Amino acid sequence: MTKIAKADLHVHSRFSEQSGVWLLQQIKMAESYVEPEYIYSLAKKRGMTFVTVTDHNRIEGSLFLKQKHPNDVFTGVEVTASFPEDGCDVHVLVYGLTQAEFDQIQVLRQDIYDLRDYLKERNLAHAVAHATFAVNGKLAPVHLEKLILLFDYFESINGGRNRFNNESWTDILRALTPSFLEVLYARHRIEPFGPEPWVKGLIGGSDDHAGLFAAQTFTLAEAATVDDFLNRLKNKQTAPAGRHNDYRSLAFTLYKLVYDFGRKNGEVSSKSLLWRVSEAIFEQKPMNLKEKFVLKRLQVVSKKKRDQIKVSLFDMLEQLNRQKTMAVEEKLDLVYDNISAISDMFLASFVRALERDIRKGDIASLVKGSFACLSGLYLCSPFLMTSHHLCSSRQLVEQLAADFGLHQHGEGKKILWFTDTINDMNGVSMTLRKIGWLAHQKGLDLRLVTSLAPNENQFGLPAGTIVLPSIYDFVVPHYEDLRLKIPSVLQALKQIERLEPEEVYVSTPGPVGLVGLLFARLFSTRCVGVYHTDFPAQIREILNAEPVVELCEQYTRWFYSAMDEVLVPTQEYIDILAQRGLARSKMRVFKRGVDSQLFSPAAVSTHCLEKEFNLPEGFNLLYVGRISRDKNLDFLARIYRAVLKEKPDVNLILAGNGPYMQEFRDSLKDCERVAFVGKLEQDRLAQVYAAADLLVFPSVTDTFGMAVLEAQSCGLPALVSDRGGPQEIVQDGQTGFVLPSGRPRLWVEKILELIELARNRPASFYEFRRAARQMALQEYNWDHALLAAIGRGSIGAEGIRVTGTHELSFASGFLEKRVAS
Repeated sequence: MTKIAKADLHVHSRFSEQSGVWLLQQIKMAESYVEPEYIYSLAKKRGMTFVTVTDHNRIEGSLFLKQKHPNDVFTGVEVTASFPEDGCDVHVLVYGLTQAEFDQIQVLRQDIYDLRDYLKERNLAHAVAHATFAVNGKLAPVHLEKLILLFDYFESINGGRNRFNNESWTDILRALTPSFLEVLYARHRIEPFGPEPWVKGLIGGSDDHAGLFAAQTFTLAEAATVDDFLNRLKNKQTAPAGRHNDYRSLAFTLYKLVYDFGRKNGEVSSKSLLWRVSEAIFEQKPMNLKEKFVLKRLQVVSKKKRDQIKVSLFDMLEQLNRQKTMAVEEKLDLVYDNISAISDMFLASFVRALERDIRKGDIASLVKGSFACLSGLYLCSPFLMTSHHLCSSRQLVEQLAADFGLHQHGEGKKILWFTDTINDMNGVSMTLRKIGWLAHQKGLDLRLVTSLAPNENQFGLPAGTIVLPSIYDFVVPHYEDLRLKIPSVLQALKQIERLEPEEVYVSTPGPVGLVGLLFARLFSTRCVGVYHTDFPAQIREILNAEPVVELCEQYTRWFYSAMDEVLVPTQEYIDILAQRGLARSKMRVFKRGVDSQLFSPAAVSTHCLEKEFNLPEGFNLLYVGRISRDKNLDFLARIYRAVLKEKPDVNLILAGNGPYMQEFRDSLKDCERVAFVGKLEQDRLAQVYAAADLLVFPSVTDTFGMAVLEAQSCGLPALVSDRGGPQEIVQDGQTGFVLPSGRPRLWVEKILELIELARNRPASFYEFRRAARQMALQEYNWDHALLAAIGRGSIGAEGIRVTGTHELSFASGFLEKRVAS
């Protein structure tokens, strides 16, 4: 039985043409500096049966190896061919060719149709290389369709491309059918290559340029000789195997090319620390005693000067010298983690200084400190650029896959949902926790991404939540219950990149939200922003400082304008954001849902709130939310005092915490019927909603008003302002009332009117409660809300009825209480 042979069918030597990258052309940097003989030795060491070299439009390297090793080497070249109709370039690998055939190919490659015909005529083994890579930026789905007709052989695992590109292209090739080829032929009138053009031959190659990853991606075939191997390729009897690329190994390759370039041209001092580290990485060059002594002394000096970059480089050098036989992948991990740590130092230092300078109002120091941030980003930039490069053709591949019917839009996509807040007792955190658990229960490929402080509790987070490592955290001024975490950019990239997200959602415009937006752009994925909080309006109410408000508004506008789509909780806020300059065409309403089982009108005992909160008997007004100036609480105090003058037996219960707590409490200390009950757990809060008589929610800055929806689900009528999102939750005159924000007397009159109704006609007042519950069940179903948000179809939620023992017992309990009163 013939043994399985291996060959890396795509690898470059120093004979490759000068780089096609403009910047590298300007410094005359080559595609590769690797000697052909080194490629041969490395390939054999890594188990290759046969060897070739495929330089860009050059054959000297493979001819040299073929002459030196005639029995296990075959010639090869990577040809740049052009579509004459628009100048789009693609690369075609050709094998087993002679010098004369190479010379003819050099002439014909200007027209890919002529080149194809020549390869077919000469029966030369060949394959289209990395078909989805835009060589000169002109590649489009139409070119890939033409390539499918023109050629029967493709590189499906390219060691220079990432897994997504390789596997997506392979899926497309394997999904081809005779009928689809007929469609392509009718569309382009290109004669297919062979008799069964829907069956493609597949190969693999490392596409190595730096002598690092050669022979780690390869092609398998049953073959005893070079001729057997090439015949197997021509007969579509080969299989690709080996590693895919990622952004780290691509950056490592570029670093190696720069090192080789500097070594060849003598443009870097061999005594520099960076050069010493490079030698240790790429050549494992041992140091003598004198060199070790000098470096140790320099290391001590660097520590005294607190030069963190040099200290970290010295530490890396020591680690490399201690381990003489590290594999390439191990070195890659070591270098990446060290660069990540250095960039984190810069970023944390910048944020620390930023926090200090903002509190002091020191703008000059703020500008100076920004250079530290730039230094950190500079260290990250090679990895960010290579990540983007590898994902640059993503939309092209997805569009072609959609044309082939391989992926239906919105079906089964991997979604990552980024948020700065997940453990806090606010509407955003509660909403996202519900989304995370609901997605898990429904089997949706949706995972939350957040960042937590090192010792922060992770208990209760939705299953699958990704926690990015935090390098610094701080309390947001005037939002003392909100602590922002700064994630490590490179460590976050390491975690997220391997998940290969197909869509990114971003809920908050903080550091984690920025990381989500950055990654969406790096990965060329669709990015959806979710607008939760009107920070400019809140800051205006809290600080009354227009320059700060304007700055916040500009940032918020920029952040959400960078999204492909923005989900907004209410139509009211779509109008508001459109007035602020956000494109209306980008926005759509994302209705929230409510847990109607938890927030339900459960049976309550008579006067339970009065007993629990040590209040006299009476009509119970309830406010739930953050105790902050931006919630219009001074207005609430004003109308409550006015109500007391006419109805002294009215209580006011305030559930929540916030920065205005002490001052607001002091302002109401003369009111004996006011109870500040603090932040309540969800199950206890639901009972308070159900037992109260009326929710009063005067906020003019809320984009939605989760407290209003929860109250309505518990059967509690609500009074809300005509500014902001809560007005769209309340059905005016049926489940509560929407009142002018600047007319306190109207609020007072409506509260008095409802008190009279509850006491004199309790059955009529109960209709408000019943209608509120009914509306919440029908309009705010979480299943439908989530599926609509992420573009899924309905999952057929069961119909909901507003009857049941707890509903009826609540009704009788309510009426019993009112009659007793």
